[in-house]
Amino acid sequence: MVNLKAKPFHLDEEAIQWVNETLRGLSLEEKVGQLFITVDLPFDTGAKKNLLGIRPGGVHVFGFSPHATKQHQAVLIRDLQKRSKVPLLVSGDLENGGQGGATDGTNLASNMQLAAANDPDLATAFGASIEVEGYAMGFNWVYGPVIDINYNYQNPIVNIRAFGDTPGIVEHTALPVMNAIQKNNRMAACVKHWPGDGMDDRDQHKVLTNNTLTMKEWRETYGRVYKSAIENGVKTVMSAHIALPSYYEELGITDIRTKYTPGSLSYELNTKLLREELGFNGLIVSDATSMIGMTCFGRRKDIIPQCIASGVDMFLFTNDMHEDFQAMLQGVHDGILTEERLNEAVTRILALKASLGLHLPQADERDLDVVGSAEHLQLAAEIASKSVTLVKDTQGLLPLTPQKQKRILLLAASDEASFFADKAATGDEFARMLSEEGFTVVREYEVKEEGNEIDAVIFLVQKSPGFMQNSMRLSPQETGGLFKWYPTQVPTVFISLGNPYTLYELPSMPTMINAYNATLAVQKEIIRCMVGKQPFQGESPIDAYCGLEWAKL
Repeated sequence: MVNLKAKPFHLDEEAIQWVNETLRGLSLEEKVGQLFITVDLPFDTGAKKNLLGIRPGGVHVFGFSPHATKQHQAVLIRDLQKRSKVPLLVSGDLENGGQGGATDGTNLASNMQLAAANDPDLATAFGASIEVEGYAMGFNWVYGPVIDINYNYQNPIVNIRAFGDTPGIVEHTALPVMNAIQKNNRMAACVKHWPGDGMDDRDQHKVLTNNTLTMKEWRETYGRVYKSAIENGVKTVMSAHIALPSYYEELGITDIRTKYTPGSLSYELNTKLLREELGFNGLIVSDATSMIGMTCFGRRKDIIPQCIASGVDMFLFTNDMHEDFQAMLQGVHDGILTEERLNEAVTRILALKASLGLHLPQADERDLDVVGSAEHLQLAAEIASKSVTLVKDTQGLLPLTPQKQKRILLLAASDEASFFADKAATGDEFARMLSEEGFTVVREYEVKEEGNEIDAVIFLVQKSPGFMQNSMRLSPQETGGLFKWYPTQVPTVFISLGNPYTLYELPSMPTMINAYNATLAVQKEIIRCMVGKQPFQGESPIDAYCGLEWAKL
């Protein structure tokens, strides 16, 4: 039995009655449909699928497509809700702000950028702004905050999406964000990626990854953070394609295949550890089910019902919608997914909807002016101002002045593979802003050993996490070319607009600035700091030296 009056649902008698009556009124096929979150992938080609064809419990709406304006998203979501028998959970990737839901939403900050600002009030405002922009467009479920702990600086998918590399830093920033998202009881937060990413140097989109901690270590780190989120009332948890073999070993299970079961398919991790030990009563959703971290574990028709049988309540995305639906339905007929477990999952789905007030009348239209509003742009600017971090300046180069460093060679590179960062790193606006400060900016110059006609080199590089990337390592282009090393020839500054671990590859770089985001607001604040108009206020939430003594020189 699901306790609908307890945390995180807190349902009153009227809402409980709606859940029970709705459940009783659903056919077997409708209950199975509720388990699915369908999606219209922004990179699909050809005819668009009927997202409601299997009467799903939810729909995921991406904000990556050029047509995904706030107006388009609001109309789309409103239409989907009107055509659905049971109110829909509408999820979005709003972990950085409204930009994750629409092209004209606000890019507030990356999670690590927010943590670098080290201000709980800003974290609360960040979460509140996500909630306001998402709600205006019709979203009611945010896949965030990310509460992974980025222990492995070579992880290609977490990186600046994490708040930091210690449980304390993650709790300090993530919990105010989460609480603000859920404060008005119209938006659910979703902490991820259970049982904890940031240990491996690989990406679940490509391979099953592994959390290598012992259970003592895990309980002191990831377990601590998840328990804090649960105690603070988080409504949902995303179960990811990550193994935690030490928990199986603690249970006396030594079979290799079994102990490397991904979280998204693991009864032990979802039911015994998350629900029974940590006391989570809310909804568990799988991570995207097309990822190889999940599909490598068995035939799709087998893992679909196994996912729900393991304790996951909702199945994120479909490959072939109707084939996946039939596989789930067959799993019920075959007894893999019992009627009791099916009803429990659907009860939690309906309870989440009721906890968000979706069973009550909804306004036809909402105020879209808050999406990308001046107030939220100002918040993004304030976070930018407080987060730019001077990691080191051992050559004593800063502040830059037109009197000492008149001619600057600007070398800019942007990683277009990233889905989690603004694509503003072409260098054009940065060059313009430097020029306004009195510098002469050149974009091409062959640096010599002596007799150079430039006074400083600035690298401006955006390298951020994205799907299916092999690593966060820098390319020759991003470091100025093959066998190029400028700092011994000309005073050099490296500015990272993404990956904060660049010193692992460039430990001898004498001046390093981490900014965690590539927006123009961030670039403006970088220049203000570099020319001495304001101090660097950011505090690094991770070990930017990657444990290298040499990198501190």
